[in-house]
Amino acid sequence: MNTGIIASRYAKALLKLVDETGSGEVVVSQAHAVLEALAAVPELRRLLVDLSVSDDKKLSLLETAGKVDPSVNSLDPSCHPERSEGSLSPELRRFFALLLRNGRIGDISLVLRSFEDQYYKARNIIRGHLILSSEPDENAKALEDKLKSLIEDKTGKTLRLVTQVDESLIGGFTLEIEDKLLDASVSHQLDVIKRQFVERNRRIV
Repeated sequence: MNTGIIASRYAKALLKLVDETGSGEVVVSQAHAVLEALAAVPELRRLLVDLSVSDDKKLSLLETAGKVDPSVNSLDPSCHPERSEGSLSPELRRFFALLLRNGRIGDISLVLRSFEDQYYKARNIIRGHLILSSEPDENAKALEDKLKSLIEDKTGKTLRLVTQVDESLIGGFTLEIEDKLLDASVSHQLDVIKRQFVERNRRIV
């Protein structure tokens, strides 16, 4: 059977579970943390499919993954003191145990991404990433509010916006929503000017 279909079915089962328990926000947040850890720490992905590693050990690793800072390439909880408190929700821990028992832990990234998509779609939420060129200030907050209002009015959906900083943008911002990108950064504008300059010179030659 197609792996994507299987992942979707597991995700749907997790969605049903969190709808019943009312733990959706906690579970989707922890699921996202695990996804980030899987992307940032290749060793975690390898250990999860290693047959010589016990299921209890794999669950322990996933417990840690739900609490670590993915920018730190380590599974050692002591490297992430600011996120060392708390534990995986019972629902997510049981779900990971199910994936392990059914031999589907290798599909964990597909399953969790599918769960995120289904969770937000069911709640009429779209997700966006706003990248700023400097630390947020009052002007940035006003920009966030304006973009949020415009997009929610246009789509009829609630926008959940994550804001990050990338100084390489020089100025301005980029906004990514699902598969659409608005690049209003100074670096992008300079690239456009450069390409236009090069093209104009080619025509002259």
